[in-house]
Amino acid sequence: MFKGWPLRPRCSDEKFMRILKIFFILLITTGYFLFVPGLSYSREIVLYSFEKDPQGWEIPDWALDKSDHVAKQIGVSEFQASDGKTSLQMDTEFTGGASWEGAYIERVIDVTDWSPFKYLSVDVFLPKDAPQGLRARIILTVGEEWKWTEMNKAILLTPGEWTVIKADLMPDSLAWRRFITDSFRSDIRKMGIRIESNGKIVYKGPVYIDNIKLSD
Repeated sequence: MFKGWPLRPRCSDEKFMRILKIFFILLITTGYFLFVPGLSYSREIVLYSFEKDPQGWEIPDWALDKSDHVAKQIGVSEFQASDGKTSLQMDTEFTGGASWEGAYIERVIDVTDWSPFKYLSVDVFLPKDAPQGLRARIILTVGEEWKWTEMNKAILLTPGEWTVIKADLMPDSLAWRRFITDSFRSDIRKMGIRIESNGKIVYKGPVYIDNIKLSD
């Protein structure tokens, strides 16, 4: 008795369909991220992470000689870190006197052309037992004449939290004390970070700095 042709195994067809389904899912997902606004690739580079040492940051000699500059020493610390395991610790001694006081550190820059990037940011941590009112500001020295410019506005630090100090590097940015052009970010010579008091804050303790980066 003729029983007909044997049925062809379906396992290969099912496997093919599964592969085809996965392919279309990947295709749709890739297209979504490529064409949906706001989901474009973001580029950034970490300049200083302080995982091994202060990476060339220091308190300048001229600051040590001024009575209103209150940074005492710096070093790498494991007590706080916004990225990785360590950060840069700056020990300060704000006296609460009648005048302005600041704790300042700086570094001569190795890679001076920042033109591919739009923003510079620094993470700053103030211990939770620190008083309210301390602020942070970024200072840059640029060009062959080593012109000094600083952020227009110092950013208020919140005790017990990491605060991101972010500055716009684009031409005509209002983040700086003077108007800047595109040449501003193409020749960065030195970077500084200053923690400031209005002269009425008493604080003897550390400030932590980490994750200094450029981004677009």
